[in-house]
Amino acid sequence: LIGGGALLREKIVAAASDRMIVIADKSKMVGTLGRFPLPIEVNKFGLRATEIAIGAAAAELGLSGPVTLRMTGGQPFVTDGGHFILDASFGRIPDTRALSNALFAIPGVVEHGLFIGLASTAIIAGGDGIETVHAA
Repeated sequence: LIGGGALLREKIVAAASDRMIVIADKSKMVGTLGRFPLPIEVNKFGLRATEIAIGAAAAELGLSGPVTLRMTGGQPFVTDGGHFILDASFGRIPDTRALSNALFAIPGVVEHGLFIGLASTAIIAGGDGIETVHAA
């Protein structure tokens, strides 16, 4: 299951919270982001122009890879907010803040899956037990 259906709502709740704790399984832990496609929530209007702008912004940051419209049952996947999701497979993302800023500068981008600076703690569960990671 690829995430992203409630990006906007999740970030609104996270930003309004006094403390955000992420709970995930160990398979989600990575040294550098990019192992999984980055969900980008976009407005339906101007979809193709937004997709092209995302590719151009990524290229300026040295990122490349397919940006694909998420589909379900032969139709575009629709988020809780009524938007579409573009899954960006850029590979390794060394500067998440620069990518976040570039994406938010694009008209049509509503939200993205980079939750920068929001979580204070992560609880990671794996076959070898549970690990708690605190933000620096």
